[in-house]
Amino acid sequence: MAIQTKQMLATLKLTRFSVAIGAIADIWLVLLITKNDIDYVGTSVYSIPIWTALIATLIVAVGICGFAASLNDTVDARHDATFHPSKPIPSGWIPMAQAVVILVSSLLLALLAASFLGPWSVRLGLFTVATILFYNIIGKHVPAIGIVCLGLIYASHMLIPNIELTFTLPVWLTMTHIMICSIAVYILEEKRPLVSLRGWLGVFAGWLFWTIVLFSASFATTGNILPSEMDVLALCWPLGAIICFALLIRFKLSTAKTNIHAAEKIRRYGALWQCIYAVSWLSALQLYTAATGMLVFTITSAIVITLVKEATGATGEPISWRR
Repeated sequence: MAIQTKQMLATLKLTRFSVAIGAIADIWLVLLITKNDIDYVGTSVYSIPIWTALIATLIVAVGICGFAASLNDTVDARHDATFHPSKPIPSGWIPMAQAVVILVSSLLLALLAASFLGPWSVRLGLFTVATILFYNIIGKHVPAIGIVCLGLIYASHMLIPNIELTFTLPVWLTMTHIMICSIAVYILEEKRPLVSLRGWLGVFAGWLFWTIVLFSASFATTGNILPSEMDVLALCWPLGAIICFALLIRFKLSTAKTNIHAAEKIRRYGALWQCIYAVSWLSALQLYTAATGMLVFTITSAIVITLVKEATGATGEPISWRR
């Protein structure tokens, strides 16, 4: 039983469970916006029963996260054996063959679930997968490309339920949030290669390009980046979420013992805060029932993430097995 429990915890680490929580909130946000707006009655996902769509998008989010994390650890297995021996694969708790099975299974489940949402969902899912592959092969070795890639992965993943979404401000916020957190983690962990001034300008140029792409859809369709029924003052909800995240991270960084611990806090709270953003956007759109449901999901997720963190701790080993 102890071995099975440790393997389960290792699998959660391999598939980046906390990251999946944020991805679920992101994709559910777009789904709920779509299902509550009559303008999207012509989309495939609008006619699907809400619980079917929620389950399908949950599987898509978890599947893509499992694929991305398993691919990353499989590709980096030799590197991790030297520099991160506590990770599931080099530590031996997840054999390479099992990691490959998780990788392939996650991908197939994600694409199968996307097929229930419509053909464009499958195509956008494949685009997201292709971007993940590009990131792991090339992007993460060139920071100026890799950081932009990460933001694009999350943006495209969010749009899987509805590629016709015109209210793209939430997608832009998530993309920007991911890029900023990635930059902070890169600097705190002192990753190599170091990013030059030209590299940082490349990151900004990439962010600006995809910002224009996202907002152009709104302007081309409605002439505005906000829905017609949304008051500009409602932006206080997501703005408040941004300010709270900045204050929380400032406090957490001040209590971190090392830069590595600080980076880990940014990863964990950054993923969880994607749920908070979803709650704030739903509240701004006056979808209070959906916002309440998302808040319950957020609180539950925070409890689960805390329990997993307490079970594995900084060493990656359950407390009961440490010496």
